[in-house]
Amino acid sequence: MNLLEFTKNYAEEIDGQFTDYDHSKSVIVVPLAGDRFQTVLCISQKSQVSGKEQICITSKVCQFNGHLDLQSLLEQNGHFDFSKFILEDGYLKVDASGLAASMTEEQLKEMIQEVAQLADHYELKFTGKDIH
Repeated sequence: MNLLEFTKNYAEEIDGQFTDYDHSKSVIVVPLAGDRFQTVLCISQKSQVSGKEQICITSKVCQFNGHLDLQSLLEQNGHFDFSKFILEDGYLKVDASGLAASMTEEQLKEMIQEVAQLADHYELKFTGKDIH
């Protein structure tokens, strides 16, 4: 699957905005309910574990601070279909990934939507704003 072509077409399908950075990274601004939007980064990369081609979908929630209940966030991870919370570069993010060879286009659409919706939900919960 060509990730850049797929994300460009999917952005058009959902009336989102598409930006490509290079051959392995693109961004979709995903429209959500309530006139909200969430920026989602889509990356094609080699898995550090298996060496196979992997697709990663990620979105920022908020800057990390010591007031976030990490135990609660880890417990929430078990309720998501594809996603998980991660800490990266000083930010709490929602992330989903899978091996490109076994991922269908429908699964990728579901992953993008789940990451966008969860990141937006928790961003609003923690910040009260539509930042990312």
